[in-house]
Amino acid sequence: MATRTSNGDWPADMLSEILSKLPIKSILRFKCVAKTWCILSKNPNFVSKHLSLSKKNNYLLVEYHDRNNQDKYGMRLLDYQTLVPYHDLRHHLPNHLTDMYFSFSVYDGLFCLLHGNTSGITLWNPATRESRVLPECDHDIIPKLQNCQHVVGFGLDPLSNDYKVIYIRTSDGDREGKYRRLRHHGIYRLSTDSWRVLEEEDVEFVKQLHIFPNYNNTCVNGVYYWQVCQIGLSEYKVLAFDLSTEVFRLIESPISALGKLLPLHDGCISIWDTERVERSNEIWVLNDDGNWNKLFKIEPLSEVERIFGFWKNEKVFVESKSGQLLLYDIDTEELTDFGIKASAAGDLHVYSYEESLVSIGRE
Repeated sequence: MATRTSNGDWPADMLSEILSKLPIKSILRFKCVAKTWCILSKNPNFVSKHLSLSKKNNYLLVEYHDRNNQDKYGMRLLDYQTLVPYHDLRHHLPNHLTDMYFSFSVYDGLFCLLHGNTSGITLWNPATRESRVLPECDHDIIPKLQNCQHVVGFGLDPLSNDYKVIYIRTSDGDREGKYRRLRHHGIYRLSTDSWRVLEEEDVEFVKQLHIFPNYNNTCVNGVYYWQVCQIGLSEYKVLAFDLSTEVFRLIESPISALGKLLPLHDGCISIWDTERVERSNEIWVLNDDGNWNKLFKIEPLSEVERIFGFWKNEKVFVESKSGQLLLYDIDTEELTDFGIKASAAGDLHVYSYEESLVSIGRE
């Protein structure tokens, strides 16, 4: 039978086992109990263990434009197992972002927020309330011209265990009397708090691609995926960036329109053909050999605008044509309303979120 040590602390293995099952709010409160408890909460092995368990008790994150307030967005959390509302993350945003429009990527409970009006980038952990404004990437390489498009990707490099941000900025404008399309590609590493600018030869083919917004893209197993199309053409493809090798590659798409890239529970990347008016509602999975296999097909529903992904027991999250978040039972064809409504169809997005102890604050 395990006993407490002479200094009043629990045995390390028992303490780790108990605390790893607790919500982060409780762990942060218990840091003041003893110095060893505080040290444990920052231990990389404990942080990883807690995150692994947290992913089994995750949340559904619903981002939506509030119909009652045209200037406010909601970031509602629902318990993934029960779909009971938890709270709105919007109330915990860093102060410099509370009145600002932004887009984001979310991975391992961390948000990578791209400021809509300044193109700045903030990393944010809602569970620990930590945030970090990233240093400015080397913008001197490309002059700040008009018609800028900013795209980010965010995820974990599994080889170095380092979180990275991929930043792509496209600038269209007149330079020295000539029209030019200019691209800036930067990779940020959390461990060094610094950027590396990719060489021109590494991104030559990427310059010919239009990259679509972040809410249709995702990171799976150390690779970030965007949907893209050739500039001037309507040919859709998937752009992949390996966070370990920091190399882009282009993958053929199984669908001929804009879809939604989603991770599946088995760690595979899938693409859902659910984003167009005459949709097929097909779900395709990318195999290890680089080919796509059709996994499933859901018969089109007249009242549904988009499908967001699976829940459980043959149920999927969908958006109605009026912007409501619904749960659709494929077997019974029943629809359940969550009482969440966007300002219009297309202004509602669904993500998976888990609490994380991963630190992003500066020492």
